[in-house]
Amino acid sequence: MHYFYLYVFILICFIISVSYYNTLSYKEAFNAEKQTFVLLGDSIFKNDAYVSDGKSVEKLLEERTNGKTKCLAIDEAKIIDIYDQIERIPEGLNDNFTTIFLSVGGNDILTYYVEDNKNKKDASILNPMFSAYKKVVKNIQAKFPKTNIVLLDIYYPDNLKYKQYQPIISEWNNKIYKYAEDPKNNIASVLKISTILTSKEDFSFGIEPSSKGGEKMVSSIVNRY
Repeated sequence: MHYFYLYVFILICFIISVSYYNTLSYKEAFNAEKQTFVLLGDSIFKNDAYVSDGKSVEKLLEERTNGKTKCLAIDEAKIIDIYDQIERIPEGLNDNFTTIFLSVGGNDILTYYVEDNKNKKDASILNPMFSAYKKVVKNIQAKFPKTNIVLLDIYYPDNLKYKQYQPIISEWNNKIYKYAEDPKNNIASVLKISTILTSKEDFSFGIEPSSKGGEKMVSSIVNRY
């Protein structure tokens, strides 16, 4: 009889433990299900033209999030273009379960230093450029104050044509890190793709995220939640 009561006690403890675990798992799954990702920016997110069908960052994230990803990014977009993307964010996404990822600035830097052939040792243009960047962030926060904002830095393409601009990119990235570290700016975090996309295979056409690079970036995003 003594062993019978012990058996009953162990069985009850087991049932309670399983019930608690299932409840906890359901709660976590429910929260994950409510999470929505909004992608703003340039070809870092909208890289469809540089990879095979179904291998873009947008498509991979849609698959991994069961369709809870809204990509508003546009290839070749610059800082000024983000305002139009912000206007396309549904008002219903203004809640704590929405995370807005912002990747922009790279095309502004390319235009000034590469296309316009400006002195790559002169970083003075980065100050007004970053002021424009911060205004975009403030605009997002003003229109969607309940959302979480994650900023992306710029990677360093392993391509001889662009390696000479690494000091400029580094200075830009440092501005992003410093800005995000200040609590008053209310930035959730920085996704440092500069430490994720690091090999030649991570890039298409020398500078765009390849299918491999996109997969690495998507995994890094999803693993955060």
